[in-house]
Amino acid sequence: MPVTADKPAPYAPAAAIVDVVNRHRERGLPVPLNGEALGRIGVPDSLISRVLYALNVLDLIDVNGAPSPALEALRLAPEAEFKPRLEEWLRSAYADIFGIVDPAKDDETRIRDAFRNYQPVGQQSRMVTLFVGLCSYAGIILEKQATSRSSGSRSSSGARPLSAPTRPRPVATTSRAVGGVLRGLVTLPHPKKAPTVNSGVLPPPLAGLLESLPDAADGWTKEERTKFLTTFEAVLDFCIPVVSNKAKNTEADADV
Repeated sequence: MPVTADKPAPYAPAAAIVDVVNRHRERGLPVPLNGEALGRIGVPDSLISRVLYALNVLDLIDVNGAPSPALEALRLAPEAEFKPRLEEWLRSAYADIFGIVDPAKDDETRIRDAFRNYQPVGQQSRMVTLFVGLCSYAGIILEKQATSRSSGSRSSSGARPLSAPTRPRPVATTSRAVGGVLRGLVTLPHPKKAPTVNSGVLPPPLAGLLESLPDAADGWTKEERTKFLTTFEAVLDFCIPVVSNKAKNTEADADV
């Protein structure tokens, strides 16, 4: 079941896929390899659905969760033949992509363009990161190239530092607390279309924070939700100060 544009493409972290392959080669995998089994071998709950789907699409497990012939071939390959077998498997799994680009020669822009017809569109940069990471694992591209290209795919999707609003906060402690939050937001991508509030555009820090929400299919833990709500409240107060005399100001403006 190779990766094609007519069905959703995998976008799990490359490290998780590599770990499954290495684990099977060294110790074997629990069968069936389902969500519960992935959790037992250390895959975070938030990534289980992505990893399981990727393993299926990349032809590493079958529909019953058993290791595929391709994964068995990787397990049985002598060390000297392991990398060539990896490359053979990867070129088969991503046959359409390899028909468009040569990751050993083409730059990150061309690799990114090769995925532009794939779904879900919002996860294309992660698709590129997975592909580049697996190419590095198979020895098709050098590790330094992989690092450059995977970071390039994120920057090409529009990520750039967010500028903090110039409106001052009257409470110094809140500003100081939000400073760390804003520094953490500089790597978040700008939303493709900024949400609006009333007649204005949503402040960039709020927009960036909302963009960091996990996929609905993945969900999040109670601890992650609590942390997000605490951060959201601090950023909201930073961007839109609370005033105590708004009604009086409105009446004064009406009299003028």
